[in-house]
Amino acid sequence: MRSKVMFVAAFALLAAVVPGGAFAQRSGVPDGVAVVGSIHGRGVAGPGSYAVLIDIHEMPKAKAKPTRAANCSNAGAESGTYGLTGWKIGGNRVAHLSTATVPSSLGSVTSTLEASWDVWSAAEPAAPSVNVATDGTVTRYTANRSYDILWGRTGRSLATTYTWRWSDGTIESDVVFDKGVTWWKAPSEGDGCYETAGNVYDVANIATHEFGHAYGLDHPSGARFETMYAYGYSGETLKRSLATGDVAGVRANY
Repeated sequence: MRSKVMFVAAFALLAAVVPGGAFAQRSGVPDGVAVVGSIHGRGVAGPGSYAVLIDIHEMPKAKAKPTRAANCSNAGAESGTYGLTGWKIGGNRVAHLSTATVPSSLGSVTSTLEASWDVWSAAEPAAPSVNVATDGTVTRYTANRSYDILWGRTGRSLATTYTWRWSDGTIESDVVFDKGVTWWKAPSEGDGCYETAGNVYDVANIATHEFGHAYGLDHPSGARFETMYAYGYSGETLKRSLATGDVAGVRANY
């Protein structure tokens, strides 16, 4: 049996690089994920099977919090670059939303989340589709062979995707949105930035980015205006639709 070793490929905050923004860079042990570090070296065992946490993708929050104006910017020139994580979704899936964890101010987010999954499968017909069910019960990321979506504690990140590889090769990804920031549902993507929105984060904008990790895409180098760019900004909506690098990445992976 292979060793039950947890490999962490995560992202540390370098907010000083871009004032008011958040940058994610690979590091051995990420800041703000002590709870994960506390289970280092321990797999999740089951009868004849086990899961190993193989990757954590964070989108850290900005240190600077604007009060009136958002810190996003309109879409600009695309780089066309992408990165791959080394896994893919193996067939159509159902993601289980824990509705009890969703902030009451948002109302229903089911269709919003489904649309964010659909953006990826629409870009590449060979990519599996993911539907969203509202029967989720977990209140934290859990290795249970289920794709779970919830709101909870994420340390300093806006959202975090946790990915496990089970001993039979099955890949599982859970997405946790930070319950400590203010979320909203922008009426549309618009021009990619709602400058007067204030310190709020669009659910679809961040969800599309996080679901890209589940599809096997990594943070590209640079690529400011790609959906998989490592920064998340308040008022931003441009990540709702894929840029050329995002499309190239999902097509390369499937």
